[in-house]
Amino acid sequence: MATGVFALSITLLGLVPPGTLGGRVAASLHVLSTIVHEAGHAAMSIATGGGVYVIEIHSPHSGVAYVWFTSWFSSVATRVAGYAAPPLAGLGIAVLLGRGQAHTALILTIVVMVLVLLVSRDLVTVASVVAVGLVVFAAGYWGSAGVQQWTAYIEAWLLLLCETAGLWQLVKYRFDNDDAKALAQKTWIPRPIWILAWFALNGWALWIAAPLLWP
Repeated sequence: MATGVFALSITLLGLVPPGTLGGRVAASLHVLSTIVHEAGHAAMSIATGGGVYVIEIHSPHSGVAYVWFTSWFSSVATRVAGYAAPPLAGLGIAVLLGRGQAHTALILTIVVMVLVLLVSRDLVTVASVVAVGLVVFAAGYWGSAGVQQWTAYIEAWLLLLCETAGLWQLVKYRFDNDDAKALAQKTWIPRPIWILAWFALNGWALWIAAPLLWP
């Protein structure tokens, strides 16, 4: 329960101006969701026959995965996967926690960080990925069973909740080149529909995962 309240607080703080103390604290933890978001783009591109050149994390709230596509379907699926990846990853960790496999969740997180590191080139991205990886590695290697559980629970809640702050930014700021706008151009499905679909996916993942994480 404490880890869920903590993650919800971080998500809400992510909506305040980044220059404030609360905004800076929240941003430092939102980087996990950003990394998984960009990893989702890269993984879907590879899964649909494309590939990834490099992943860049510009800030805790923004990043980009430079990928290539082999088809129209590949390009659409890759764009969709970004905002879908964090809540689905959070749901996956919740399922593992429900089975008492916190250590497995931490190992999988480290594997993802290593794979992202292989396609990272700039200092900010490397530092962000290494920082997350080291925290999870320390908890998994040196931490007690309780520490491993707390770490995995916090990770699951952050992935389930934090991406909603990113979606809210799409609504609020209407960026010139975001995933929803690109999908609208590729599919002729309006931008708000894509944003609502991602919100719905976040809500569904949270609905399924919450009973596994909440006492």
